[in-house]
Amino acid sequence: MDKKKLTRLMIDSVVKRGIENMADDPRRSIRKLADLGRQFSTGRFQDDIIDIIQTILSNEDSPYYTMLQNFLDNTDHSCIRRFGINMGYNSWTYDARILRQKSQDLSITLPWALMFKYDVRLDNGADPAKIESMIEQALPYGINSFAIVQRGGSIASNEIIDIFRKNEECAFFYFLENAELTTSQASALKECMNVMISISADEPQSFNTSKLLHDAKLLYSIHHFYDDNDFEKVDSIDANSDALQKYFDYQSSMVILIPKKGCANHGDIVKQIRLEGKFPCFIWDMYYDSSLISQRLLGDERGYLEFETDGSIVFPSNDNDALNIDSPFIDIVKNVMPAYSCTVA
Repeated sequence: MDKKKLTRLMIDSVVKRGIENMADDPRRSIRKLADLGRQFSTGRFQDDIIDIIQTILSNEDSPYYTMLQNFLDNTDHSCIRRFGINMGYNSWTYDARILRQKSQDLSITLPWALMFKYDVRLDNGADPAKIESMIEQALPYGINSFAIVQRGGSIASNEIIDIFRKNEECAFFYFLENAELTTSQASALKECMNVMISISADEPQSFNTSKLLHDAKLLYSIHHFYDDNDFEKVDSIDANSDALQKYFDYQSSMVILIPKKGCANHGDIVKQIRLEGKFPCFIWDMYYDSSLISQRLLGDERGYLEFETDGSIVFPSNDNDALNIDSPFIDIVKNVMPAYSCTVA
């Protein structure tokens, strides 16, 4: 057995035992998480993890205790372990070393994550076959995290779910903007265990979908496309505000905020709200926090790659119109990613 698989098995055993011990008492759970964080997060994310844990421990009445209790009670523990290890160990630790080494060897910055926008109504562009091809090309370079935003259609895509099934050691974020899941699709995703589904809080049918996910004990979040008005009175927002109460009704432990096109990014405010720990959910800004991870892993905040529904490259900025999702992955990176400057360790 190779070193990666052996280490992964060891981590899985420790995390499984830790989750089982944590489920009974959220306060003891946080302290167990602190121990696990110190044991397995001794690298580039240690300071971030310890900061969050210390914030929670400093407040005996922290809503994060409620969040954690609900999360452990209502989410399949196998899904927590698989997704968490795929992200925390595969993507951010083991494969991140490969990512940095290959970046240094090629004198480029390889992205730590790929993001795809997929519109089921388009005949051309970023369709499932092209998304799968791009993922296959990216894997050997140490890239293990992927986000897919689906637009159009009334239900989730079985072809996209097949991609999750074929890549069991990858971590996927699957955003459904106006689609629902069938019961059989929910079962298939639960078998994959490597997906965090995110449903749009801005769509009327999303509440019923969240109930299906909650009852199936799937790992899921909700997301909201924000504009500048969402942050006009951020200083007065508390856990009882109407602006946030609607999110709590979805019974998800995570809220992902995404800026609308043309809106300023308010990720710094989102980060501060998260660290203050006022709410019983973990609040994440999709682009701001992806950039923070890029900075930690690669020393450059531009270390992720995003494709639009037509297959064009949205981020980083690209002046070469000939480059798109049909182009070879490594050719894209060589043209649009900055020169490498991060240490390999």
